[in-house]
Amino acid sequence: MLQHEDTLIKSLAENLGDEYVLICNLTLPQIPHETDMILFSRRGIWVFGFFYLEGLYKTDGARLFAYSTQQQRYKRCRPDVIAETHQAAAALSQALEPSLNKQNIRLPWLIPVIILFNPKTNLQLADMVTTTILRPADFYEFSARTVRKFNDIVSEEELETIITLVKTTTRLVEPAPPQKKTFTRPETQHFGLTTSQWILLISMMLTFCLILGAIGVRIYQTPSLQTMLLTLWNQTLDLLR
Repeated sequence: MLQHEDTLIKSLAENLGDEYVLICNLTLPQIPHETDMILFSRRGIWVFGFFYLEGLYKTDGARLFAYSTQQQRYKRCRPDVIAETHQAAAALSQALEPSLNKQNIRLPWLIPVIILFNPKTNLQLADMVTTTILRPADFYEFSARTVRKFNDIVSEEELETIITLVKTTTRLVEPAPPQKKTFTRPETQHFGLTTSQWILLISMMLTFCLILGAIGVRIYQTPSLQTMLLTLWNQTLDLLR
């Protein structure tokens, strides 16, 4: 994940001027997890979340659903990475607005941005007006063009006030060690059993066959056991007649 964060930071630095300010790894009020990075500008504020997803997904507004092969339907993701990033944006807004309102400063647009860095993730997008979905291949387009499409909302002095307020109302934290935010998809079922269950069942059957084979070899090598089993077999046949 840190590799992709560094790639995005480099792309932003190469394509944006000093009027953009990037703050990484901070804890927002009422949010238990760290927010990966936030980009501030006179045109808007982008709240980034980096996530690793596996499987088939679709969006519905600000909600994310994962496809369950077991139930053959989409189920709400828990945790929901889109909702998580929206919560971070909402927490930032709630932390800043009371003070900004007193100073008659308008808060720029808050735009949640989801970064999916697994190229195999299959995501079907619905109406995503309030959320931006990016993959590493989109970093240049986002840095060079997307963030420039908006008009200025606040002045340079007002932006400095906002950034100062952010630093006093949030807690900066040290970067976390590399790790993936992984969301594993449910195991595929075959004839009512998952792959793991089939492996366990086959292992038990092989063990049972080995035990039977060992017993057969033992009987073959012991004439007295052969005689005893033959006697029992004949007695059983006599009872069945």
